[in-house]
Amino acid sequence: MVKGIVRFAVFAAVAVGAPQLAAAQTRLEPKIDDPLTRSFYWFRYVAGADIRERCPTGQLNHIRLVYNAIWNEHVRAYDIALRGGSGATMVTRVLTKLGDVSSIEVRDWNGLLDPWRGKRAEVRLSASDVARLTGLLQDSGGFGPPPAGLELPSNDYWWTVASCRNGRWGFAAYHYPTDKFARVRFAQALFAADGTGVPATLPKDLPPAIFRGDRTRQWRLAVGRDGLRDY
Repeated sequence: MVKGIVRFAVFAAVAVGAPQLAAAQTRLEPKIDDPLTRSFYWFRYVAGADIRERCPTGQLNHIRLVYNAIWNEHVRAYDIALRGGSGATMVTRVLTKLGDVSSIEVRDWNGLLDPWRGKRAEVRLSASDVARLTGLLQDSGGFGPPPAGLELPSNDYWWTVASCRNGRWGFAAYHYPTDKFARVRFAQALFAADGTGVPATLPKDLPPAIFRGDRTRQWRLAVGRDGLRDY
């Protein structure tokens, strides 16, 4: 079960269309925001490739969490730019029912891709908020080592955590129903703080992934000894 409910003090939250907080983006974040490039970079984004490549320089302190609650139905991604003792900025992206045009009114050419953009919000976290979150991640094994050999099917529920803190790379992954998220302590804290206003889809027991959906449209990721393999 998902555990560890902590409500962060949210200083500011902004949704799509509102002025954005000044958050430094990693290299792949703009690629994920753009529906035209998202599919080309998604696996590298989940793997934290852009975080890992800058980590040895010591110039990046960043945590990225991805919650896959069945691809094309509900996905949440959290990019947390740590700012030392001054807290952090968290950018949340929620992708739900991509391509659903039933409630979209397109007024110009720029709006044609709106059904695929998802919801984006930013919140500023205080230093104490960050301490709570990193504590929950630590209790969850969120900074590694990764569970080598674990597979993450697109039509299942899973979390990944890619991180760089003070020059140290870390990766973790959790799969439901492998252990029913028994080690996940941070989920409800993130859901409560992300500022999107979109309710999270919680995991439920389903038949094995191999027996569900169109297999030609499914994919799976594999966890290695130091992060995702073959992305």
